[in-house]
Amino acid sequence: MVSKFLGVLLPALVILSGCAMPSPTVETPSLQSDLTQLRQSQQDLSRKMVQLENNQVLLENRLQDQQRLTEDLRRMVETQKGTGAGQKAGSITAETGQAAPASPTALYLQAFSDYASGDYSRAVQGFKAFIESYPGNDYAGNAQYWLGECYLGLENYEQAVQELQKVGEQYPESGKAPDALLKMVPALRKLNRFEQARKVLEDLIRLYPQSPAAQKAMAGR
Repeated sequence: MVSKFLGVLLPALVILSGCAMPSPTVETPSLQSDLTQLRQSQQDLSRKMVQLENNQVLLENRLQDQQRLTEDLRRMVETQKGTGAGQKAGSITAETGQAAPASPTALYLQAFSDYASGDYSRAVQGFKAFIESYPGNDYAGNAQYWLGECYLGLENYEQAVQELQKVGEQYPESGKAPDALLKMVPALRKLNRFEQARKVLEDLIRLYPQSPAAQKAMAGR
């Protein structure tokens, strides 16, 4: 009798336990859409952070240049006051009817001012004139870098790449060389030259591993 009862009870328990097992979770279309939007938001946030970091590098470079230029301009004015060079230059201009040549600092300062105000075309002329007139000046590497930045502002990415590349080639010891490589990357991507952009990043990290530009490149990978 007991064995007959167990024979009926055990199959019933098996059936009941099978009914009680939770069914596997199935992602609904709504859940899949939410996950897709979340991933997209994360990617957008990552791109914005990289852009903010690049903007920070640009602002830091501008501030450093402005500080150095202000100091150089102050020394130049003091020197002219002490020697009377300003008055002499003015008299020569009056006698010959020709404009006195701009000093390196004044020429660079004017070009940089044009760049900062968004007049990229005029800044291009100024930086080119500075590089041609004073190729050995301490600011030559900086001028070459900002020339590339001007072409980025003009959305002439091909020319921007060429000018920025010259910074590392002609002024490898310039403080702007690492930043020039970093700035080449988005320009190359705009030109769909992704493999070259990847190589430039590798060169940046290999040549200037301790530079802030290299650190930002590694963080953005």
